[in-house]
Amino acid sequence: MAAGRLAPLGFVLFVLSCTSVSAQRVIIVEENDVIAKTYNPALGFDQQHDWDYTQGFYAAVAYDDFKKDPIAGSVYDFLSGGIMTAGAPAGAIQQQMQVMFGQSIYTPQRDSDPVHLPGERPFGGWLYTGVSVAQETGRSQLDSFEIQVGAVGGSASLWQAVQGGFHSLIGSGQPQPGNWQLANEPGIVLAWDRRWKIGYDFADGYGIDLIPGLGGAAGNVFTYGEASALLRIGRSLQTTWGPTRIRPSPSGASFFSTGPNDPAWGWDFYVGIAERVVARNIFLDGSTFAWSPSVTKKVFVTDFMAGAEIFSQSGYKLGFSVTQRTPEYTTQSKSDLFGSIEASARF
Repeated sequence: MAAGRLAPLGFVLFVLSCTSVSAQRVIIVEENDVIAKTYNPALGFDQQHDWDYTQGFYAAVAYDDFKKDPIAGSVYDFLSGGIMTAGAPAGAIQQQMQVMFGQSIYTPQRDSDPVHLPGERPFGGWLYTGVSVAQETGRSQLDSFEIQVGAVGGSASLWQAVQGGFHSLIGSGQPQPGNWQLANEPGIVLAWDRRWKIGYDFADGYGIDLIPGLGGAAGNVFTYGEASALLRIGRSLQTTWGPTRIRPSPSGASFFSTGPNDPAWGWDFYVGIAERVVARNIFLDGSTFAWSPSVTKKVFVTDFMAGAEIFSQSGYKLGFSVTQRTPEYTTQSKSDLFGSIEASARF
């Protein structure tokens, strides 16, 4: 379990280092297939469905007042050239910079069986850090640019330490990767996203809106193009841009927008869809520089999601969602179902 504590310890050090330079908000996202399952006291969680995208953790510290932290403002200025703002409408501009830390874990269907068969996806993890910058214009368009760098593969990503530790807690069998896992290699992802907000306000801050989006990512971990849409109904919808998710789900939406006439607290219920055209997914295609197991990926993958959020203008937020992801490779026995919990707090 000593190795299993490295990832949480790394996160604690990450938060301490960021808060020491006046971070204004912290965001934490946990995604896991267990969140979307029913617990049976007699049987525990159904481990027969503990595979494919099985665990994701994401944490970020956000800076949205560069007068309080000019260092964050300098980082934003340095990276802002990556934001594609062409065609942005006229209106007030709000900006944000985030520093992030995360880990995603993928496993085959028979993860506790030491013998693996062709057609089973490899074990693999993605342990990363990164920076994102975002600009909102006129409270109707949000553009973002993100860089993630880290380690992908087997031991370097710490996937087995984290997954094995969790399985020990719930009394499940330990993962048995053997040689059925990705080779260790450095990873990089560059990502761009644009969203528009089209809304209709009812009385007293209540309303409905549609948030269509376009985006894409490039790198040896993920390369894809994406179109998405989110339909929300609730109160004070101008304050947020929907849920924060872990890539390759639609990401970068942890932006908070403030207005003097918005209600202090808001909430929403939403449904959404995202369609990806996938050129590369290392967790299916296999390692870049060495041999590893692989499967035949599907080019088109769709996410269907639904959820709810409660939030404040000052930056506090709590949200929950469930995502159904269509099969990502030809031998996948069923679509992925996982839940997501998001929490945000203001310092």
